[in-house]
Amino acid sequence: MRIGSRKDTRANEEALAFNLFKKKDSAGDGAANGSGGGGDAGTPGSGGGADTGGFQPQPEKARRFFEHARTVFEASNYEYSMTLWLQGLRMDPTDMQALENFFKTCAVFLDANPKAKGPTKDQLKGFSGKGPIEKFLLALLNWGTRPTEWQLGVRAMEAASEMDLAEAVYWIGERVLRRATADPKAKKADYVAMKDAFSKVGAFDKAVTAGDLAAKLDPTDQKLAAEMRNMSAQATIARGGYETSGQAGGFRKNIKDLAGQTAKEEDERLTKSEETLDRVVERARADYESRPQDSNAIQKYAKLLMERGRVEDERLAYRVLMKGFEEVRAYKFREAAGDIRMRIERRTLREREEALKKAPEDQTLKSEVEALRKAFVELEAREYADRVANYPTNLDVKYEYGRRLLELWKFDEAIEQFQQAQGAPGIASQVNNALATCFLRMGWLDEAEATYRRGLETHVNHNDALGLELRYGLMDALDRKARDTRDVGAA
Repeated sequence: MRIGSRKDTRANEEALAFNLFKKKDSAGDGAANGSGGGGDAGTPGSGGGADTGGFQPQPEKARRFFEHARTVFEASNYEYSMTLWLQGLRMDPTDMQALENFFKTCAVFLDANPKAKGPTKDQLKGFSGKGPIEKFLLALLNWGTRPTEWQLGVRAMEAASEMDLAEAVYWIGERVLRRATADPKAKKADYVAMKDAFSKVGAFDKAVTAGDLAAKLDPTDQKLAAEMRNMSAQATIARGGYETSGQAGGFRKNIKDLAGQTAKEEDERLTKSEETLDRVVERARADYESRPQDSNAIQKYAKLLMERGRVEDERLAYRVLMKGFEEVRAYKFREAAGDIRMRIERRTLREREEALKKAPEDQTLKSEVEALRKAFVELEAREYADRVANYPTNLDVKYEYGRRLLELWKFDEAIEQFQQAQGAPGIASQVNNALATCFLRMGWLDEAEATYRRGLETHVNHNDALGLELRYGLMDALDRKARDTRDVGAA
């Protein structure tokens, strides 16, 4: 039994990237234009009251892109994963975990493609650069693909500060400031821009650092020097909590709150040492055990376990999420647990595949890998079947389920899913290609030919990976038709 190759999967996914950016969605279009998507400006989010361009962040829609981004990253399709992280941030620019993951993916992509020099033309087509969110995403893409050009990071800071994305400004700014101070060619204007972005979101300690560096480059700027003296005092007040020291119990309150402030700072720290992460996980465990049916406690504990990422953490996170699903009946926990299980089994399969590469003549190992591949696709099929049942209107999920059925050669069932998924925005060519493949393998040559042609009609670039696959499939269908029916026209 043939199990589809990773090459086939990557070819389909790479071709999907551009179409996803063209996806027509009222909320997404609002995000793209920086205009209203039905919400109010200043929607609270992880950025702390972020003004995300006058629309309501949509974390549920963003989550779909983030989950797909993780999946294709694990399939080593890093360029497409970058695209998906940004597409999700278009729906929810306040998600800091997604921002970090985007830059991690960029780093891996650049390691694998050392000759890459910035974003590709197809990636750039996905951004108008108009409106605060589009400007922010474009800045992220430019800096992420050229990380040594720290001035591009300054542009990302400015775009983030325009939307009051406080966490994003601070996270980006720390990295930009570190690179700038190591560059003897850094200019005053860049430090001033960093200072302004930091101060706009209340990060006065970093604003003072950037402003002082700007002032050193131009000691004659008395206005800047006075501004930095005032800002330095403001940063000291904010850091020390002196506003309350003159009040009854104010100083004692500062000392009393120190442990809580330290814990909060550790929880929110973007880069955690192993020791810090252990403490954060332990606090989350205690919180979860004190209220095991609270959705936030369940989600936070499982997320931190996965962030620490030990083998035992993954298995514990799976149990926590499944228990949460059973008790709270929130399907998102069951779905997240399924992702963990697929991740563990995918890793096991890859380890055995790597072993087989080193010992290709080992027939026992070869049989083991074939059995693992089949078992893994069957596991994925069960997971997606469950998601289809719980998300009956989600056409993307139907397509993913159909792909697994196709890999298992369950053509009738796969055809049913693909036919239902044909209206899925942005993936019409992928659906038609998969549907035509089912017809071809079943020997339904007329249906295969018509469906391949329909796929080519909806596909933009006939010379990319998916375009070539559609054309090759059509050629195969015509060849078989010519041989079977002696049809000269098909030949």
